[in-house]
Amino acid sequence: MYKPGGTIKDALQKIEQKQWVLPAIQREFVWRSDQVTGFFDSLMRGFPFGTFLFWRIEPEQVGEWKFYDFMRDYHERDARHCSELGPVSSRALTAVLDGQQRLTALNIGLRGSMALKRKHARKSSADAYPRMTLYLNLLSSEKETPEGQLEKQRYDFRFLSERKEYVSGQEFCFELVR
Repeated sequence: MYKPGGTIKDALQKIEQKQWVLPAIQREFVWRSDQVTGFFDSLMRGFPFGTFLFWRIEPEQVGEWKFYDFMRDYHERDARHCSELGPVSSRALTAVLDGQQRLTALNIGLRGSMALKRKHARKSSADAYPRMTLYLNLLSSEKETPEGQLEKQRYDFRFLSERKEYVSGQEFCFELVR
């Protein structure tokens, strides 16, 4: 049965409060940073982003399954996997069967970070993986798209490791994580 969804804020609260969890059968978070920024662009443009499939697990059945938390701070070397929740109290849970990539992208973009290896940096170096949060350039202008081609991205979302300086009339990057 179709049930109308809530807000992004509601979804993120359910993730934070561990009301929505990931069952062990789910794959890892695999989206690249450009897929995350593209998803945010789609949201801003009002594009449909699909439905979610949930599995309600009653309290007496929760102990029969293994669950994982949603990724919040992705680190390409040190934190690529979702953490296991461990023993869950005797309360009902909602497991996300479809929509994990999209919900994780929201969680990372609005509450967390991504740490990706810098090009040409040594994998063993701690500096090779700067912590980046999602920004929106509030002064970006619409990019012209050649006729007959699909517009790739209208909004200038990007992951940055530090706040960019204001460039008069060109860039003013607003950090989305609060």
